[in-house]
Amino acid sequence: MKKFLSLTVKTFFLSSLLLLTALFAEAQIVPCTNQKVITLPTEYGNFGQLTVTRNAIQHPDLTVPAPISVFMPGNATAQNRRPVVFFAHGFGGFDYRFYEGLLRQLTSNGYIVVFAPYTPNLFTTHANRYQQIWSGFLLAVERYGNVMDTSRTGFAGHSYGAGALPEMTKRGVAQGWGSNGLFIFAMAPWYSWGSDFSSIPAKTKLVVQIYWEDGTNEHLIAQNDLWKKLNHLTERKWQTVRSAQCRCSLKAGHSVPVTSGEQGTSDSGGDLNAQDYWSVWRRLHALSDYTFNNNAAAKDIAFGVDARSGRWRFCALRPVAPIEATDAPVVNPDQEATFRWASKCAFADPGTPCSL
Repeated sequence: MKKFLSLTVKTFFLSSLLLLTALFAEAQIVPCTNQKVITLPTEYGNFGQLTVTRNAIQHPDLTVPAPISVFMPGNATAQNRRPVVFFAHGFGGFDYRFYEGLLRQLTSNGYIVVFAPYTPNLFTTHANRYQQIWSGFLLAVERYGNVMDTSRTGFAGHSYGAGALPEMTKRGVAQGWGSNGLFIFAMAPWYSWGSDFSSIPAKTKLVVQIYWEDGTNEHLIAQNDLWKKLNHLTERKWQTVRSAQCRCSLKAGHSVPVTSGEQGTSDSGGDLNAQDYWSVWRRLHALSDYTFNNNAAAKDIAFGVDARSGRWRFCALRPVAPIEATDAPVVNPDQEATFRWASKCAFADPGTPCSL
């Protein structure tokens, strides 16, 4: 093994730290917690009535630093098999608690959620990390398949995990998953290292979310590595989440999907606030219902046609800036991000082909 890090690996390492430390960045103005700022959604985006049980499974690859988590709703039985959402986290976010609010909210509404961690070891290849994610998904189905309806399957992910979704979806399709409903919900994607996604059915639903002030992943990555590579899908939306401010700030940064529980300590998007309930949870929850149950009432909410984001409680109840849904990518031309689309090949696995 080399005794020193290459410049590329150093950059990757420093940027990975940025992903984690952004969650605890010192606020410039008071952040907006849910109690202070918003009216909560009633039909999609709030917690359901079902109990949630987290089951832990030791990952077969002992280099993975955390167990696989399977969140089970109280109504999951062999006679009432539930749809499954497979979740891939951002780089370094292998502790399920970074996303626990999101995972439990979806599960409490009747969906099994599988959280499969992977190693943050910088000397591991993307191919190996992808295999760790996939192995976690497979083992969860092997262990709890008797209560899972894998014919109704969704893949959701954030950052590095979002970039992995097309490849995970392709592998799931090869297993026969998603034959009665399949979606991809990608949040602030990093580069995608899979290839040849033509086997993903055209009827697969796709939502790509970008956060306007994302200082980590350039929006062009989502446009070029997901949106364009999945251009055969017939139902898809590009969703833009922007920052909003009244007497406090709802920042649309890279960490919006993270619900670390550290409320009131940062302005990075890691707080549990209106962005979570309205922009992320509401859309993913509705997308699940529309995809798995063909609920037409959920379609507009899932795709952001119903763009509501709640109201400010202390500002004459005026609306929070709505989510923006379009049929073509919208990117921030002034975005300054750590990872640029033009730099993708600098982060490819050694010896593997890479083209922009």
